[in-house]
Amino acid sequence: MIKQELWFDVVVIGGGGAALRAALSACEYGASVALVSKGEAGKSGATFYSVAEIGAFNVPDGAMDPTDSPEAFYQDMKDAALGTARLPLCEILARQAEDALKYLEEISGGQVFSKADGKFKVYQACFSKKPRSHVVDHHFKPILKALREEVKKKNIKVLNGFQAVDLLLSGGEAGGVLALDEKGEAVVIHAKSVVLATGGASRLFRQNMYPADITGDGYAMAYRAGAQLSNLEFIQAGIGVAHPFINLFGNYLWKASPVIRNAAGTRILRETYGRDTERNAIMEKTHFPFSTRDSSKWIEIAVQSEINRGHGTENGNMLLDFLETDFPKLFQEDPAFADMWKITYQWHMEKGMDLYQQPVEIACFAHAINGGVLIDGQACSSIPGLYAAGETAAGPHGADRLGGNMSVTCQVFGKIAGQYGAVRANAMKPFPDIHRAESEALDRLRSHVTGRAADWDRMLDRLQRESDRALLIVREEKGLEIYQAFLRELRQQLQEGCEEASVRKWIQLENLTQTGEMIAAAAWMRRESRGSHYRADYPELDKSLRRMLLIQKDGSQNITCRWDT
Repeated sequence: MIKQELWFDVVVIGGGGAALRAALSACEYGASVALVSKGEAGKSGATFYSVAEIGAFNVPDGAMDPTDSPEAFYQDMKDAALGTARLPLCEILARQAEDALKYLEEISGGQVFSKADGKFKVYQACFSKKPRSHVVDHHFKPILKALREEVKKKNIKVLNGFQAVDLLLSGGEAGGVLALDEKGEAVVIHAKSVVLATGGASRLFRQNMYPADITGDGYAMAYRAGAQLSNLEFIQAGIGVAHPFINLFGNYLWKASPVIRNAAGTRILRETYGRDTERNAIMEKTHFPFSTRDSSKWIEIAVQSEINRGHGTENGNMLLDFLETDFPKLFQEDPAFADMWKITYQWHMEKGMDLYQQPVEIACFAHAINGGVLIDGQACSSIPGLYAAGETAAGPHGADRLGGNMSVTCQVFGKIAGQYGAVRANAMKPFPDIHRAESEALDRLRSHVTGRAADWDRMLDRLQRESDRALLIVREEKGLEIYQAFLRELRQQLQEGCEEASVRKWIQLENLTQTGEMIAAAAWMRRESRGSHYRADYPELDKSLRRMLLIQKDGSQNITCRWDT
């Protein structure tokens, strides 16, 4: 069944910003490197997937506010985390962010970050007290272009179309990976260090702003290998346009006091919480991600609750309109809003929507996951030789995450993961002996290729809809228990195997199921509301739970959650 065996000092799994930076860093430190990507490296993954016209990249260089500093940046991260981040990692990020920007500027010839009159364009993003978000036009594609071109110049083996299946360990340490090539044949890749940079798992949800290849592969593989994970209950989600197109809903638009209604025309915020709460929630909506830290939380809670009750449009969404907005008065009071509105209005008109006359359909969308594989200051997991970076990694973020922090995290910890992965590899002589792990992984894979045909897309759709109901914004004990029972049923179906032509879909569905199980276990155990985690049955923050939840499998292969000490 094995087509071939390959040997590299460092294997990086992923094809986005963190993966490419890790591969470049490992190469710079003298390691032989392979980049294993499900899609085309540098043209796939979350970094390449645009959900807005610009991206943000946080750097405390004082480009707009000379009083900004790494110390101020660190404090903002600490405040946003609400006690659930590894603060030494936040400090590393604050200290190395500017070097990450300079590296991208150097390799791109100054083409990554948007400038006006030779100065960086900067704005103040969600949960930050200083304007430090450097603008990247066309979302993050310029970052990937720069990294992609740099990879071409280096001696890095790019393996496109490879689906990672399982990590291979030797004596409890990373030693390689089992993968399927573009033809579906098994390939064993030996390595002295492995870097996971596979992104998150927001395809677990039907309403998401991620590409189809983000399926929790890194989380699930790390869990099966015995690594420690954390903070998976903290998921960035927020309001987005859901129909007739999908897009982020610009924060500035809340200044126009839009009205949110269900399909019957009822003003859901006013009807449920009263006029004052409706007004305060709209006024305090200064950040895209849902958070329980202020009154704006009632917007997403109301929207998702109405959707869960089946009160949405035929597309399952809520309606948002500006029919009561006094635009002439608003334009006069806020010229900056008037300028932005022209762009937004014209953009919607080109898609056949007149925002002055028509409501737009909205929903809550899952975006980034703030947790993942727990790393240390060298980006190493609890398994020696296994590193993680970007959205796959946990530690630099907590209950809430600063807008513009994931992109810079990918670059800072991608560099660190590649560097220390190479240092470890350079210090080792023989490759780890992974023959036993290889045999077990192949047997596991063979056992699931049973020839069973199934409607995998329908199964994924069911999983996503159940995840929306149980995990997206509104969580409560009964719903989580129903969801966990559903996941057990789905896992039993997956144990029946698949036909060979569907093995990739089977693997990705299994990884999403595993991720859903971990998120649900953590959400069930965190009986409080903190940042992006909201329990309807425990709506208040519990000061005694100002800690991270650690997730790991036990000797019986069951999920265990415990509080970090």
